[in-house]
This record gives sequence, C-alpha cells and structure tokens, in this order.
Amino acid sequence: MNTINVAQFLQDSAGIKDPQAAGPLAAHATVRALAKGEALLQAGEHQAEIAVLIDGAVRTALIDSAGRDTTDCLITKRGMVIAPCADFSRPSPVRIEAIIPSHVASIPIEAVQSLLGTSLPFAHDFIAILQNAWQMHWDIKTAVCQKTARERYLWFLDAYPGVIDLIPHHYIASYLGMTQVTLSRVRKEVPEA
Repeated sequence: MNTINVAQFLQDSAGIKDPQAAGPLAAHATVRALAKGEALLQAGEHQAEIAVLIDGAVRTALIDSAGRDTTDCLITKRGMVIAPCADFSRPSPVRIEAIIPSHVASIPIEAVQSLLGTSLPFAHDFIAILQNAWQMHWDIKTAVCQKTARERYLWFLDAYPGVIDLIPHHYIASYLGMTQVTLSRVRKEVPEA
C-alpha cells in the first residue's frame, strides 16, 4: 500500500466533511496492516479505537446458540467505519477480523469523543456515518428475513459489486443466512452480469 494522507482519506472516503475535524482525527490515527484472519477486536473486549477501512475486507462475527460462527457484517468498501456498536462504553458483542489482507486507519475513541464534544459539524458527520451503518445493517436483516436465497444473492451482487470473487464464499453464505451448498446452487442458477 502506498503512503496515505489520512486527513484527505477521511474527508474523501469516510464521510468526515469538516476539514477542521479531519486534521485532528488524522493526527491521532494509525494506519495498520491486517493479515488474513487477524482480529481487530475480540468479542467481550472494550473498543479502544474506531477503524476505517482503507482497503481489503473485514467482517464482524457472532457465535450463535449452537456455537457456530456467523458473519454479521461485511465491511468491504473503502471508507466504511468498523465499529461493533455506537456505545463506546459497552464491550463488543462481536469479533472483528480481516478476511483478506487489509489496511485500516485506527483512531482512538478519546480523539473521537473529544471532537464530538467540541465540534458540531463533526457531530453531524458522525451522526450521518452512524445512520449509514444502521441502514446497512437493516438492509441485510431485511434481505435475510424477507427474501428467497436467490433474491438474497442478487441483492448481495448489487450491494457488494465485485466482492463475490474477493472473499471466501463461506463468509458470504453465512452473511446471507444460507449454507454454502445453497449459495453454490444459487450461483449456478444465476448468471453473473
């Protein structure tokens, strides 16, 4: 990965429109390389930073009642915020891990909270980022609950262009609430555009 101007990245890709907020956040940020399978945060740990995806793909994973690893969220778009929940004081309900080699910009929670308390424009940007993340979560929950396996797959292709060939399919199947066998069958039935 080439050197990145973090302040510019936060403005161009992460939704921080206020340049007076992007600079201080970038000053506290650390660019991290994550290996495939490397955890950014374990379930039960307290979040010390907010990460923003530069490149690669990251997932959040829950362990269901049967002990199965379930992909709850896929973060694949440059500039997407990686945070287990909006309440920074709560322990993470999920494990966050890279599913392919990835880079993130990590910003300490204290820097974010400080700006939230002093910058109204940044607070507005932060609310918009949270609203986008919330909408993304509702979109997948709605797709999984209301669509057939074929419709979920088509939704995924539209919502995550190019990702089907980027990450292991068992993560996609889990995310879409289906087995790998079902995903494979649906993929054979649906010609990809």
